Formats: sequence, structure tokens, C-alpha cells
Amino acid sequence: MSVDIVIVNFNTSALLRECLESVARARAEVEHTHAIVVDNASTDDSAAMVRADFPWVELVSLSENLGFGAGNNRGVARGHGEFILFLNSDAQLTPDALSRMTSHLQAHSDWVAVGPRLIYPDGSFQPSCRRFPTVWRCLWSSAGMATRFTRSFKSFRHWLDEEEHIDGRRVDMVSGACFLMRRGYFEEIGGFDENLFLFEEEFDVFYPAVRRGLQVRYCTDATVIHGAGKSVQANRMAAFARFHLYRSKYYAFRKHYGPFSARLSCGADLAVFGVTGALRRMRGKTAEALVMFRVCRLAWSAARLSGAEVRARKPNLPD
Repeated sequence: MSVDIVIVNFNTSALLRECLESVARARAEVEHTHAIVVDNASTDDSAAMVRADFPWVELVSLSENLGFGAGNNRGVARGHGEFILFLNSDAQLTPDALSRMTSHLQAHSDWVAVGPRLIYPDGSFQPSCRRFPTVWRCLWSSAGMATRFTRSFKSFRHWLDEEEHIDGRRVDMVSGACFLMRRGYFEEIGGFDENLFLFEEEFDVFYPAVRRGLQVRYCTDATVIHGAGKSVQANRMAAFARFHLYRSKYYAFRKHYGPFSARLSCGADLAVFGVTGALRRMRGKTAEALVMFRVCRLAWSAARLSGAEVRARKPNLPD
């Protein structure tokens, strides 16, 4: 058994150090591990830190920020392990997490991937499993219904709540913060779609698995500490992240559900944000929703472009 641990980094040197320290401890749990850090053209001291303090890590330094999926693909290409652990730079493995995840995949040939129990740094519960997005679920979320009905209409929600996180449960997908996947399956689907710069990578790789009858499982006996988006926050990418959140959704809907569902999803977002923003402006309140309306329009136009075209054009995003 062998495991490649792939970590994509962008300007998160301090977080990456903590992550790699946890990987160093976990290496003793599995006989053959290969840690690979893909640095997405960071401007901090991330690359220098890895070279100086973690010589056992293979560092892949990219000349431009290619995004999460493309960065992971570059890392996967440098390894040969039977299993691949995708780990965010703001996540830390706890003792036995790696060995337990690998044991699960070894024992169940029809399991294509497993995800660990995620917790916040203070030890509190963090959602680790999601349902596949649908137009209705996205509308429910955009309209703010998920925050109004926190204990009911669970099937309408994207993320499973704490009571639904059951050990060994079969789920649609687990969080991209950390999951272990079979290399054979990952290569069969062609890896991460590089037209997705950020967000919806889990949907894109897990949806084909479920359609093939393969299983994705959640396992509570493996715990990972996750900063919940600190890697994005550290780069002050709020507007950038919002744009890619919606652009990736529309792109993935078009790819997996067809153009009608993609257009319907975008139309629902525009309707919700447009009406909400207009009403708030009429009442003399801050119309953040109108900013989101403009973001969604830009995201819809960009969803029909390739990832390379989006990076080249650098859309002018509203604050």
C-alpha cells in the first residue's frame, strides 16, 4: 500500500507549516508515503520554507496560480501511490487519521473515496459531507431559507447537519478539505477538471463515481482539523472567491446536468438577488444583494469560457 499526499498552497506559509508538521507525524502510520506540495506561484516565503524545513517533501513550484484542481493534478502526476490524499494547506491530520482512512479503502473495493470527520481548531463540529447540488437546493440556499429553517427540510440543504454525520455512512460527497481517493478512479475520470479554478471540485469528481455505482463514505474514526477557508481568507480573496463560487456552479451544472439546468440555476440566483437588492435599496438599506446580482451575471458569462480564458481576461469584479 502506498499513499501520495498532495497539498496545494497559495500564500499560506504559516498554515502550510502546521499542515506539514501534521503530515510528518502521520508518515509513520503508513509504510510508503510521498508528500507533494504544489505552490501556486506564492509571493510569500512558502516555497523557501518547504525547501529549508521539510526536505522530505517534493516541492512543485508553478509560475502562475492555476487554481485548486489544476494544482492538484500537477501534484498527482508526480506520484505513483495506490491512494491519493488531497489535503488543504489549512488542514492538519490528527494521529491515526491517515492509517484509518487507508484501512477503510483497502477493506472495501467498491469504496472509491473516504472523508474524515472535520473539526474546527477549537474541537467543535464542522460539516464534512454534502449532498449534490440541485437547482432547488441552490435556490433554497440563495433565498436564505437554510438559515431560517435550521432543523427542518434537511433534504433541501447542501450540507448534512451534525445528526446526519453517521460513521460509515454512504454520502454524495465529502469535503474537499481532505479526502482519500483511489488513484485508479481519479485517473479514469481524467483528474480534476482544470476549467474549475476554485469550488465544486468535489461535485465534479464524486458525481461520476456515484453514477457508476461506486461509493463515497464518511468515517468518524479519522479526524482532521480544518481552518474552514482560512487559506482563502489569508489571501483576501472574498470578491474573487464569490465570483468563482458561482462561475464553478454554473459550469458544473452545464457539464453534469445540461445547459437548461445551468441556465435555470443562474436565473434563480439573478431573481433572488435582484428582487432582494431592489427591496433593500427602496428601504434605504445596504443592497449587498445587487452586488451579488452583478457577480452572478459575470459568473454566467465566464462559465462558458475555459479556465485559461478566465485567467487571461481577469474579470472586473464589484467590491
